[in-house]
Amino acid sequence: MTTTREPAARWTLVLVCVAGALMTLDITILNIGLEQIATGLDATLPDLQWVVGVYPLVFAALLLPAGSLSDRIGRRRMFIAGAAVFTASSVACGLATGPTALTIARAVQGIGGAMTYAPAIPLLAEAFPPQRRPAAMGIFSGVSAGAAAVGPLVGGALVDTFGWRSMFFVNLLPGALLVAGAAIKIVESVVAQRIRRFDLPGTVLAIGVLFAVNYAVVAGADNGWSSPDVVGSIIGAVVALVAFLLVEGRSDDPMLDLRLFRIGSFSGAALLSLLTRMLHLGTLSYFVLWLQGMLGYSPLQAGLRLLPFSAMAVVTSLLAGRLVGRLGLLPVLATGFVGMAAGFALLTRIGPDSPWTVALVGFFVLGAAAGLLFPPLITISVGVVPPEHSGMASGLMNSFFPLGTALGVSTFGAVLSARVQAGMTDAALAAAGLPDDVQDPVRVAVAAGRFGELPGLTGGSAEAAELAKTAFANGIATVSLVSLGLALLGGLVAVLTVRNRQLRT
Repeated sequence: MTTTREPAARWTLVLVCVAGALMTLDITILNIGLEQIATGLDATLPDLQWVVGVYPLVFAALLLPAGSLSDRIGRRRMFIAGAAVFTASSVACGLATGPTALTIARAVQGIGGAMTYAPAIPLLAEAFPPQRRPAAMGIFSGVSAGAAAVGPLVGGALVDTFGWRSMFFVNLLPGALLVAGAAIKIVESVVAQRIRRFDLPGTVLAIGVLFAVNYAVVAGADNGWSSPDVVGSIIGAVVALVAFLLVEGRSDDPMLDLRLFRIGSFSGAALLSLLTRMLHLGTLSYFVLWLQGMLGYSPLQAGLRLLPFSAMAVVTSLLAGRLVGRLGLLPVLATGFVGMAAGFALLTRIGPDSPWTVALVGFFVLGAAAGLLFPPLITISVGVVPPEHSGMASGLMNSFFPLGTALGVSTFGAVLSARVQAGMTDAALAAAGLPDDVQDPVRVAVAAGRFGELPGLTGGSAEAAELAKTAFANGIATVSLVSLGLALLGGLVAVLTVRNRQLRT
């Protein structure tokens, strides 16, 4: 039987899915147009790094404050304002006349993205009753995963046809429709009856902590963990975190209610969200390096070979919500982590002479397992906390996703680099006929997957090329082995912390 609430719920689902797709596309679509941006704006490599990196940095830093603020002022109101900011800043990106202007506009995009994304899941949670909520979360996760998969393809088509500015202008029409649709169709969430004081000190400290942590993780992988900016960011993050905990513990209306961590399922889901992103997207960069750098495939060819990974994540995300409704949270989460462990076990077979097909089944299994994890984690983030704190809880949980990706890239990069160093010692390179002055550049090139530079560095040495292939392939296998262990750890954490009975009914 159809109720008056169902049409509003369907509209909320459609609009939130559109928002999720736009926010996700804006992260994945950009890389394909970097060469054209560099040419069109006369941008240097550091300029491009900021253009790419400032959006996820700002986005991650503001998710928690935006979610908490939406609990105070209304989630629909925050969602509409965020979509408007995101759309306007997309136009500003498309009109940018230099790399600095583009970077500033991208930062504002990150603000709008966080304002839109943070209240999106709480809006879904309130629109659907508990028994239908997991299915809605599954659809949302599936659409976001699909957007991530097609982002590079959409970006390539736009850049080839209309130029790099079209990657930003394409947001104008859906963004405008999103603002109008949300204003007309989304029902405002129920917020606390009394006027709650805005926690300005907690908000400033939370932004500082999240920005400093994300910056340190990203910059540490690029600049080295001993570089002054990274060390300063780590120290600043620790100081800000201590101050944040003290302020929030004494506040009557904290931006983050620390009592939420007493809920076992919530604490477990926070850790599992970080771990899931580390394993899902944190490892992906290195499989791309294997396909493009070592095996020599073009970006498009590599993307097509990774489609099983992306496609299966979409399919199982759509199914996971229904499975949670039938089986409960823990069986689905445990199956997802065990499946990831199985997928990584298959990828440990990668060797120096392996064709890409040795990874095909592993990509299928990994994608399917990853798709099972996101819907239940999203369901927990808003389902085990008091309704008036769901924006706060969702914002915190979402902030772990970009942090997990950055932490995964950094961690697995260190694993790969160490394995390459171990396989390409000075003695081994000298035995291959390489003089001392080129040994470090060769190791750096191999660790970065830049196999095209090796003939110029090694003088075409076949022995050095074979040594490089063996070291890099062993590094990818070791990354897979470490990921296997972390996936099993995730399954154990889920068993110890997640309880279906803690879900609100």
